[in-house]
Amino acid sequence: MNIITLAKNPEKLKRVAKLLKIIGHPSRLLIVELLLEKNSLPVKEIFESVKISQSNASQHLKALEDVGILASERDGKNICYSIRNKEISKLMDCVNQCADC
Repeated sequence: MNIITLAKNPEKLKRVAKLLKIIGHPSRLLIVELLLEKNSLPVKEIFESVKISQSNASQHLKALEDVGILASERDGKNICYSIRNKEISKLMDCVNQCADC
């Protein structure tokens, strides 16, 4: 994908911009990185690992789920989250490489 391709597809351009906006928050980046490493975790383990409040984690998890990055599954009283779109690992690799430039 390049800028020319996005210019020819306004709907895709909007989806990409929304995805980058959502994932661009530091806590969300940490959540995605954590779930790529651990595969699936309950909310409690996520907010404790990322060192944010439960309500803050829930807001970030919902935002990531709404754009299709995460999937959730109820396990008794717990809700467990996992990466729905495994392609996000490519974006995370790219972001890590670009940050070293």
